[in-house]
Amino acid sequence: MSNRPEKINLSDVHSRQVDIGLLNELRDLFVKAEEQKERYDFTWNGKAKAYFEAAAPTTKTLRAQPEESVNFEGSENLFITGDNLDTLKLLQESYLGKIDMIYIDPPYNTGKDFVYHDNFKKTQKENDVSEGNLDEYGSRLVKNEKSNGRYHSDWLTMMYPRLKLARNLLSNEGAIFISIDENEYANLKILMDSIFGENNFIENIVWNKKSSAKGVPPTNMMVGVHEYILSFQKTNGYSFIGVERNLEEDGFKNPDNDPRGPWRESNIRSTTISTDKAFTIENPKTGEKYTNTWAFSRDSLKRMIEDNRILWKKSLPKQKEFMYEMRNNNKAIVSNFGLFDAQVNTVYLKNLLGFEKVFSNPKPLQLMKYLISVSLKKESTVLDFFAGSGTTADAVMQLNAEDGGNRKFIVATLDEETPENSEARKAGYTTIDQISRERIRRAAEKIGDTSGFRTLKVDSTGLKEDVFKTAGDLDQVDLLQDIDNHSDNRSDYDLLYDVLLDGALEYNRPITIDTMNEEKIIKYDYLGELSGVVCYFGENLTDELTHQIAMLQPLIVVFKESTFDKSAQKVNVMEQFRIISPDTKVKVI
Repeated sequence: MSNRPEKINLSDVHSRQVDIGLLNELRDLFVKAEEQKERYDFTWNGKAKAYFEAAAPTTKTLRAQPEESVNFEGSENLFITGDNLDTLKLLQESYLGKIDMIYIDPPYNTGKDFVYHDNFKKTQKENDVSEGNLDEYGSRLVKNEKSNGRYHSDWLTMMYPRLKLARNLLSNEGAIFISIDENEYANLKILMDSIFGENNFIENIVWNKKSSAKGVPPTNMMVGVHEYILSFQKTNGYSFIGVERNLEEDGFKNPDNDPRGPWRESNIRSTTISTDKAFTIENPKTGEKYTNTWAFSRDSLKRMIEDNRILWKKSLPKQKEFMYEMRNNNKAIVSNFGLFDAQVNTVYLKNLLGFEKVFSNPKPLQLMKYLISVSLKKESTVLDFFAGSGTTADAVMQLNAEDGGNRKFIVATLDEETPENSEARKAGYTTIDQISRERIRRAAEKIGDTSGFRTLKVDSTGLKEDVFKTAGDLDQVDLLQDIDNHSDNRSDYDLLYDVLLDGALEYNRPITIDTMNEEKIIKYDYLGELSGVVCYFGENLTDELTHQIAMLQPLIVVFKESTFDKSAQKVNVMEQFRIISPDTKVKVI
């Protein structure tokens, strides 16, 4: 065990490593540009910038918002507010390969919706404002008009880094599902092929949003009533769960009271075997003979006849296919999900929130419930980083209430402002994320769900600006003041999340607040010896308190740097942990 605690240096934002693999891909991209000008390659104006954006580390952190949460300490669900590109980067190390399912409903790029316009250099801000890419307040959402010469390029540049990072989060048995329509389907399919690999394409799911061609007919007299959900797996390890078999719907009955249980008729004739392979079978009761090409061998059919499995129909014999012999309790699903009327969803949201027309085209709740139910096991985690109205979280809670599952959600959305004169603004909601959280709260109350959610906000590191100055810019007074380099408004929970981020630990584990010697102790995912994190961020670390904390023998223990008046105190702490809990990693922040 070291004789000095490990320093958590949050000012060293460059310690968050650049993705070397992505930089290698970027190098290959430039090579292709020179050497393969006449070969097929999927490219667009801004592709190199998109590669850089995916590879660059974030300088942001996560700020805890207990006041915006429900059951903050105990919930395993996460609601993250902020730019989803930063969110994905902040999830990279803590949730690498741990997400079972990703669903997103990104902007369809219809010419009326908005896309993220990522800044690649801070010095570009003035240019972006002058070109209309940012408003005067620095908003990163811009309308992507069809008249824009980079119409498809801007959308692809926005999507590429997010999908590239999202893939890293999926488990090897995980899959991603992306809602889209005709505007960008073709580009999205090729983009996904390049990121996930063509061999990992699963299916193009279709669902209907209308039941008929209502309203004024379009000029071409064809009304589009469907949308798509493009699905890809990370590896070949993914499989849908399917839907539970239903005796009546699947044709299983037992009219002859067969002791083997319900059965249904199934063909035994083969339509692919050559006619010269035909042979004859005989009904042992009537002597009637049937000659044909069969899907089973002579010996197999003989055993089936002896086992009373053959149904001797007049035209062609068939077999009994028993329910108990089905290798899977569930049956396969079809790629056409059918009708999910948007009007039903509109009525649901209006009744739940008390106002309507807040979200443009939110996905039907029943569609999301069906997709998750056939795609995700009951003990799984789903991520939605274009969360919008919060439909994914609502669907997860409802499914858990219906089947007793323990699915968890991680949802992320921007704190985009609501329109000035909208019903939402009149109701007191100034940003979209406020409405999303309220929807989740009310939906949970309605069904008695108590799982809650933990709200986190993407934010600056919370360090004093002086820590980013060079040595020549600081004097002795600055150095003394910066012993504790954190801004005064950082809460203990904010410090905790800096610790979790530094240690690549998951953000949704249980939190317990304890008291020792009348001092507040935070236990994170602490289940006993050599587990979890124990934090003391107070200013009164006595020998007795140190001893009590060491007796917990956590995996990691964290103190504030400012807690120690002298280096001798650090030595004393390290010595106590060396004797009592030598396997504990001691850190200071």
